[in-house]
Amino acid sequence: MRKIYSVFIILSISLQFCFCAAAGLSEILGEESSIAEFAFVAKLGPNSAILSWNCSNVSKGTMYTNDGIIPSLNSSKTHLLEWKHLNSNTSYRVILTCGSQKIEEGSILEFTTWVSNDPPKTRGIWILGGIGNDGLPIKEVDLFDPVTDIWYSSITNVPTPRILASIVHHKNKIYVIGGMENVSGTYVSSSKVEVYDPYADLWETKTSLPSGSIGAVAGSVGDEIYILSGSNSTDMTNGPVFNTILKFYPELGIGGQWISFSSASTIFSRVDMSGCAINGVIFYTGGRTYNTGSANSSTDGFAASANTTTSFSEPSLGESKHGAGGVCILPSSGDPFPADGVYFAVVGGSTGSGNVFQPATSIIPTNRTEFYQLGSGSFSLGPSLPASLYFPAVQTSYETRKIFSFGGASSINIPENTVYSLDSGNPLGSAWTTHSLSMPRRRYAHKAIRIDR
Repeated sequence: MRKIYSVFIILSISLQFCFCAAAGLSEILGEESSIAEFAFVAKLGPNSAILSWNCSNVSKGTMYTNDGIIPSLNSSKTHLLEWKHLNSNTSYRVILTCGSQKIEEGSILEFTTWVSNDPPKTRGIWILGGIGNDGLPIKEVDLFDPVTDIWYSSITNVPTPRILASIVHHKNKIYVIGGMENVSGTYVSSSKVEVYDPYADLWETKTSLPSGSIGAVAGSVGDEIYILSGSNSTDMTNGPVFNTILKFYPELGIGGQWISFSSASTIFSRVDMSGCAINGVIFYTGGRTYNTGSANSSTDGFAASANTTTSFSEPSLGESKHGAGGVCILPSSGDPFPADGVYFAVVGGSTGSGNVFQPATSIIPTNRTEFYQLGSGSFSLGPSLPASLYFPAVQTSYETRKIFSFGGASSINIPENTVYSLDSGNPLGSAWTTHSLSMPRRRYAHKAIRIDR
């Protein structure tokens, strides 16, 4: 009996040794043959990122970063590691490996940290300014997040509500420049400059304009903001801006600094043109001639660095109009669809001529849309809006691949709150659709702004 018991003990020890050896061998083989796959950013913020990846076999994982090597503590088929102390709005690159996989064989992952902990403010579309049902300037600022399809109503108020102001983004802030204030029922020219920081949720007053600026075109180029054309008086026939460019240095001194100078080439003397900036060039088209109120179709571009209009003959619109929504569609390398086309889009407007009042007292709204793809030499006719609209606001959501048209007037002093959307990947071959959510309030002659470009 004692002999049998001894044999049993020896056999048990042998089996355990075999199992341990097999398990150890399996672990070693898993470490040697395992490869990283299915890597992605599991969670992203302004100062950290959590990276996830799978290993083909149970093994330890390693993350190689600019700051050094971050190993996982346990062997597994799935790894989750956090990279901390990152800078906001910065591009990063990591290499993820499994087991004894060489670094050059690892899975490469690139990402850009958020600007803030509030991504809707970065990717969202800000609706500012405009004229309401009562014919008065609208103070409320609304924010639309196309990704979650949520409206944030009255997220802030413009300190000095104005109409026909130049509203432009510059370095993640929103500037409201000039325009007209309503004082005791009468519109007067305003030279005020107010800037909003969405991340700090603060308004700041900057140095006033050297003169009034109403119905002008504005663009952010480099470190400065440029304003051209428009009128410096509520009477557009007596206050035309010919070849004078207003240039603002926001970062000079406490309140910034304005200078004015003459362009080396002729700038259209018009109000209510459509315009925006692409790669240092401010494109503008349409508008009303200052002394006759005639609608126009011609287009030009101001190259800020050269202080002159472009050397190309920019194409004309297919119809003469003013008060159209204008947007520059400019995908970036970090967008989901970076290869989409670059366009200057002009949406809606009024084909009416002969009105010299500000704001206009008679309009003929149009539903026509036109797209100028840079380098093509002409505007292409786009799909018609479902309704004819004067002064809608237009902006692009690169995350959802849509162009949005917000509000506008269906007839004089009748603002709408309807939202339409169009496929930005194929704007000429798709159709506008009515969005399920309307704007929080009706308005026209407003702006739709993204702060990230």
